[in-house]
Amino acid sequence: MSRKSWVVAAVCLILTVVLSGCGSDDDDDAGVRSYIGSHYTRATKLDEANNGIAYTSNKSPTATADEITKGVRQLDRRTAGATTYLQYRDDIIAISPNGTGARILLDDYRNGHRRHHSAVSAFGWPSDNSSFRGGGSGEGK
Repeated sequence: MSRKSWVVAAVCLILTVVLSGCGSDDDDDAGVRSYIGSHYTRATKLDEANNGIAYTSNKSPTATADEITKGVRQLDRRTAGATTYLQYRDDIIAISPNGTGARILLDDYRNGHRRHHSAVSAFGWPSDNSSFRGGGSGEGK
């Protein structure tokens, strides 16, 4: 291999390493809270008891869930009826229809599990997420 080929290969390798570290697959819950707070409209009138924090989106629940999961990788994503649920290490997010858009309800994991028990228990999500590694099609594993 010529010197020029080695330099090109090294540059490609460096770019691959740098760009893979800059992806949007962060599953940090501070990241998802920050992402939602900066991309959606806070809707205090739609908040739920026990710290269920509501936001709204002008897109459908599915499109909204797609945006959130592109911004911050989830452990699992499931849909029950018209609501899409996103599981994170410390949070559960329920995205449901709201007029022509969507309501995003952000709960810490335990409150979210209690609030949405009938749906998330059917998915196999544990009530205590401390040791859960993810589910679905290999996401979060």
